[in-house]
Amino acid sequence: MVVTRRAARAARSSITRLPVELLDIIVRYLSLEQAAAMCQISRLFNALATPILYQSVTFNTDEQLLAFLNTMNRPSGASLVPHIQHFALPRDDTLYMPELVEDITVSLLPLSNLRFLDLLTTDEVYFITFLQTAQFPRLSRFRIAVHSENSEALHDFLQRHHRTLQHLTITHAEQVEFPSPIHLPQLHSLYTTDLLLSRLNIEDAPLVELRIYNIDEGRVGLHAISIDPSTARRVRNVTLLCRYISVDAFGDVAKGFPLIDTLKVEAMNLPRLMTADEIIRIGTHLAKFTELSTLILDRSAAVRPSNDDNATILGWYGACKTLSSVTFGGKTWLREKDKWSVLCEAV
Repeated sequence: MVVTRRAARAARSSITRLPVELLDIIVRYLSLEQAAAMCQISRLFNALATPILYQSVTFNTDEQLLAFLNTMNRPSGASLVPHIQHFALPRDDTLYMPELVEDITVSLLPLSNLRFLDLLTTDEVYFITFLQTAQFPRLSRFRIAVHSENSEALHDFLQRHHRTLQHLTITHAEQVEFPSPIHLPQLHSLYTTDLLLSRLNIEDAPLVELRIYNIDEGRVGLHAISIDPSTARRVRNVTLLCRYISVDAFGDVAKGFPLIDTLKVEAMNLPRLMTADEIIRIGTHLAKFTELSTLILDRSAAVRPSNDDNATILGWYGACKTLSSVTFGGKTWLREKDKWSVLCEAV
């Protein structure tokens, strides 16, 4: 069917007679590509679609980041500020020169409605001026890398946002410490090192998910985790990442979080074979968990020493009767009643 220009204008005229509130609801079901196209129709549709386009600002390339910064530097950029709630920097292949970091800081500081901020990059970027001055009343999710150069500024930033933060990721590849513990009473999920964990006061937090990693090449387990027992009881999921995984790491988690229902173990170095003795010792530690239902050992954490998977799974189930799913040796096993079967090859 051929649509004439007159028919197209009539259709647009009919749509615009709908209440603005209804049009706003309809626009929120559009994809980003459709919203971008809608901005070209009229000023009304541009005003309705723009909040959708700028609500979540993430970048896959340097060109996209630079285009956004140029847009924000224009006089019209101020009208976009209320819409931006999610901001994430490009991960790889970005050269964060001082001028670029300054432009990012200038663009971020006015975003009073920001809820999710991801400044985690593969490059060493400190954002010291930004961390010293930024204030976001609604910030609930934050990701960044801490270095000795920005540790004090990051400490102050977290102190200013401690009442709203619910999801926090702090990575670092060197020994750093905060001047004083940071109280985070609203935290639901945390990803950080075992060392930095001791500088975060999460005793009152409704913490559910904890991801811990170890930067100490000389250790195969965790440093002592000091966490309030009542907080530990609320944690349901623990992911453990270490350079080298040892059986002792299972004991470290069991000692700190015996009530978790999911434990995932990952290694940052090459895969290694797990001996029969280590498999038996893991079972000893699994016996200390009282509610563990899912155990995941990714391919990098451990490779089975033989094809006798049944003996391994049955042995661990004998130690921990609450287990219902185990990923080990590249396979995922599920239990139905007291029978175990391979569901699929693990990805």
